[in-house]
Amino acid sequence: MQIGVPKEIKNGEHRVAITPDGVRALVADGHRLLIQAGAGADSGFADDLYRRAGAMLTEKAEEAWGCELVVKVKEPLAEEYRYLNADSGLFTFLHLAAVPELTRKLLDARVRSIGYETVEPDQGGLPILAPMSKVAGRVAMLMAARLLQFGSVHGHLLEGVRHKGILTGGIRGVDACRVVILGGGNVGRHAAYVAAGLAAEVVVLDHNLACIDHLNGLFGVGVQASLYAESDLGLLLSEADVVIGAALIPGEHAPQLITGAMVESMQSGTVFMDVAIDQGGISETSRVTSYDDPVYAVHGVIHSCLPNLPASVPRSSTQALVAASLPYLKTVANEGLEGAIEKSAALKRGVNTWDGEIVHAGVLKAFSSR
Repeated sequence: MQIGVPKEIKNGEHRVAITPDGVRALVADGHRLLIQAGAGADSGFADDLYRRAGAMLTEKAEEAWGCELVVKVKEPLAEEYRYLNADSGLFTFLHLAAVPELTRKLLDARVRSIGYETVEPDQGGLPILAPMSKVAGRVAMLMAARLLQFGSVHGHLLEGVRHKGILTGGIRGVDACRVVILGGGNVGRHAAYVAAGLAAEVVVLDHNLACIDHLNGLFGVGVQASLYAESDLGLLLSEADVVIGAALIPGEHAPQLITGAMVESMQSGTVFMDVAIDQGGISETSRVTSYDDPVYAVHGVIHSCLPNLPASVPRSSTQALVAASLPYLKTVANEGLEGAIEKSAALKRGVNTWDGEIVHAGVLKAFSSR
C-alpha cells in the first residue's frame, strides 16, 4: 500500500503522524511511504531520518494526499478539503461532532475515514486517544497554573479580568489553589496528578461510581473524587480557581455541563481549560481558540479552549501517538481498509464515514442534531 503523510497545517500543530521507526516497520512489510518535506521537523525528525528509514519525500501536499491511505494527526482543514476523494482512505483524529462542515465534505467525497478517537477494542477503552488525553490533561493543568499568574497572557492583562496572581500552593501561609475537574477519565486523572503535585486542592466529578472509587484509591489527601450532581456544580464552580473540562462521550458532542449563568457566578480571574473543545466543549461559553490567540474572557473568567493541547509538546506526543496507532496502521496497510475492518473489530468501531454514509452511532447522533 502507498501511504501518504502530509505536513500538519492546523495552528500550533507540531506533531507528525509517523516516526522514522514507524516508517521502517511499514517499509519492512513492503509498503511505500510518501512524506511531505518538513512534516516531522517540529517533532525532532528531520527529512533525512525518513529517507534513511525508507520513505520517499515530496514538497507537494497534494502528492501526499494522493496516496491510497492518508495518515495524519489532526482533521483536514478547509484548505485541504480539495484533496478529499474516494480513492484515498483517511486515518487521523477527526472529532467530527465539532466540525459538521468537514463531515459533509467527507460524505460528499465518499471518503472512507477512521477516527483515531473512536477506535475501540472489545474490552473497551480508546487506545489511540488515551495517550493524547493523558498528555492533554497534564498540559492543561500546567497551562492553567501559568494563567493564574498576574499578567500571564502574552505578558499582558486581559481587559475586564481581575487576575488572581496566585500560586497553586505548597508554600506555608499560602492558600492552596482550588481545582475542579469535570470528568475522571484519562484527561481528568492526569490533570489531577499535576494539580496534586503542585499542592492544589482538587475535586474530580464523574458520573461513574467505579471511576470515583478508583480515583479515591489512587490519590491521597488533596484529591477528592465525587459523584457529579448538577445541583452542586454551581457552588463548586463559584469557589474554584481552576476548572478543567474533561468529559467525553465517544463520537458525540461533549455534554454541556456549564451554563452561561454558572460562568457569570464564577470569580474573576478563574481559569477554565475546556479540554473537551475538540468534541464541541462542555460550556455554553466555550469556543475554539488557537495558539496565536489562546484565551478570551467571559464575565471575567479566563477561557482557554485549545483543540490540540498535546501539540505543545510535539516530540513526546508524537512518540506516544505512534506507539498507540502503529499496530492499527499496520493492520490497515497489510489488509487494506475493507480487510482491516473485517479483521479488527476495534478498527471497525473506529470507522466514521464510509462511501457517503456516517456509520459511527455517536457521530451520527451529533451530526443529526445539527
